[in-house]
Amino acid sequence: MSDREVTTGHRRDRREEIMQVSLHLFAERGFHGTSMRDIAREADIGEGLIYHYFASKRDLFRAIIEEHSFLPLLRTLPDLADQLDLRGLLTVLARGFFDVLRQNTELTRVLLQEVQVFPEEKEAFFTDAVNESINALSGILDERMSESARRVVDPNTSARIFFNSLLAFFVEQEILGGKHMLPADEALYIEQLVELFVKRHGSGRPKPSGPRLVR
Repeated sequence: MSDREVTTGHRRDRREEIMQVSLHLFAERGFHGTSMRDIAREADIGEGLIYHYFASKRDLFRAIIEEHSFLPLLRTLPDLADQLDLRGLLTVLARGFFDVLRQNTELTRVLLQEVQVFPEEKEAFFTDAVNESINALSGILDERMSESARRVVDPNTSARIFFNSLLAFFVEQEILGGKHMLPADEALYIEQLVELFVKRHGSGRPKPSGPRLVR
C-alpha cells in the first residue's frame, strides 16, 4: 500500500469519526445545542481540524445526511430497476429503508427533533434526502405503471405515500415505543403495502434493455 493510499484512508477515517461524534452529540444535545468546540473536544482533536473537512456545522450536517441517510441505498435504484419488477423493487426498497433507519436511529431522532424547529436544517434534509427519494421513486413509477393506472394515478403523490407509510411505521414502532405496546409484523406490513401499490400501478416489469444477440 502506498503512502498516498494510507494518507487517504486516514483522512477518510478521521472524517467519518468526526461525523459519528457529531451525530451522537446532535442526538444528545440538539443541533444548535452542539458547538464545533464540543465536537472537537469529544473527538479529541483541534477545532481547526474539523474545518479542514467541513466548511461549517451545516456542511457537516449535510454530509451526515448524504452518507448516513437513505440516499446511498436510493442511488442503487436505477440498477435494481433493470432487474426487478415493481413488487420486487418496492420490497427491496422498503426493507432497505427500515434497515438504514435502524442502523442510524440517532440520525432519525435528530431529524425528527430538529427539522420541526430550525428552518435551515429542514431545508437541508428536504432538499437532499426527501426530495431526491420522492423524485427517484416517482420516475420509476411513472415509467412502470400500466396505461390504465396512468390515467388516474399521479406518480409523485404515490411516491410520497410510499415513503410516508414507511416512515410512519418506523416512528410508531421504534421512536414512539409501539413495538412494545402495539407490536406489528414489519415483513407483513411491507408485503401488504407493496401489494396495494402493485394493484394500483400494475406489475411494472422492467423494460427490455434492447435486442440480444443470438449465438
